[in-house]
Amino acid sequence: MKKAYKSRYIYYDGKVSTDKYLIFDEKIIGISDNSEDAEKIYEKENSIIMPAFINTHTHLPMSLFRGLADDIPLMDWLRNYIWPAESKYLSEEFVYDATLLAACEMIHSGTVCGNDMYFYSKNIGEAIKKAGLKVVLGAGILDFPTKFGKDIDDYLNNALKLYEYFRGDRDVRIALSPHAPYTVSPESYKRCIKFAEKYDLLIHTHLAETMDEVNNIKQKYGKTPVSLMDEVGLFDTKSILAHMVHLTEEEIDVIGKKSANISHCLESNLKLGSGFANIKKYMDAGANVSIGTDGAASNNDLDMLGELSTVAKFHKGLNLDPTVLDAGTVIDMATKNAARGLFLENCGELKNGFYADFIVVRFDDPFTVPVFNPVSQVVYSAKTQNIVDFFVNGDPVMVDGKIVTIDENEVIEKARWWGDRIK
Repeated sequence: MKKAYKSRYIYYDGKVSTDKYLIFDEKIIGISDNSEDAEKIYEKENSIIMPAFINTHTHLPMSLFRGLADDIPLMDWLRNYIWPAESKYLSEEFVYDATLLAACEMIHSGTVCGNDMYFYSKNIGEAIKKAGLKVVLGAGILDFPTKFGKDIDDYLNNALKLYEYFRGDRDVRIALSPHAPYTVSPESYKRCIKFAEKYDLLIHTHLAETMDEVNNIKQKYGKTPVSLMDEVGLFDTKSILAHMVHLTEEEIDVIGKKSANISHCLESNLKLGSGFANIKKYMDAGANVSIGTDGAASNNDLDMLGELSTVAKFHKGLNLDPTVLDAGTVIDMATKNAARGLFLENCGELKNGFYADFIVVRFDDPFTVPVFNPVSQVVYSAKTQNIVDFFVNGDPVMVDGKIVTIDENEVIEKARWWGDRIK
């Protein structure tokens, strides 16, 4: 069905157009001064139509562990709180319910797709499809036995089953997710690369997140995590690297020359005290940097809009330069850079032939008026409540601030039930 949406502003093909209609069906057709005989017409005054955000590093089911353990260093947080909780509570039902909760948060904050790394990935995919969103599902790989696999062969076999289950699905892509160099050996990474290349999959991993990781890997292998992964060939295949906080100048040069895809998770890194990456250097060197929230247990939210504002302002202060990472740049990081980093075709921008994945942001409250630059207004002033409409593949998932694909109240009540059990 041909549809049209009129708005005061449309951020189309990287430029702001005024008082136009966005013409679309499943994909974007273009912009026009009139509705082009559309069968369905929408309109919101005092608003901007933007490409929906893509979150390039998530652990979606950890939404049910939000606030479980705060103000704790990463390895203490993992070993003494998160991993024991996961061991006790993870199930297909838990992961499905937790992903629906995450999906509600994604919708309200304008996020169409998450690049996820977790367990029971089939259930994550099913929940995301029910919510009307998109996902890149990471099949987890570890070097030690868990209830999800007993060895590398078992984990890879599970990944193959996941790939076959969602094969050909428009909105669910599969990735291979070796956890990190401190839980997966170089030999296992090489097997993951070989497997991923055979099935044309993305590899999604944590890398160089903390100084403890750097020191432990140097002690074990005689080189840094980034140098180790360069040696195994991770930067020479389809991959996206979460965090990348602690790099030497030489390593920044390497990832730049290899156009590495990096998911910058600033708020999580700050909250866990892991440090922060000067991503301007990475981008200047040639790396493709996008934005991730990490999981809601370490952030503690999946709010990409808030993450954009934090990233933009933090790096201005870090570089003592207010021109660093302007509003348009951080929106690109959360949209087209993200799509490029996840190898998603026809996603991440509003332009002819791309999927009609867009949000509508209202400027009609005390903290969003007056409007001089609508793109800056989105990054520096807007809140999640300003995102009022959301379309995925041309179909509404939220209208006038109300999610229309799933029952949000039911999801919240189930989350409370799980919270009472975990307490």
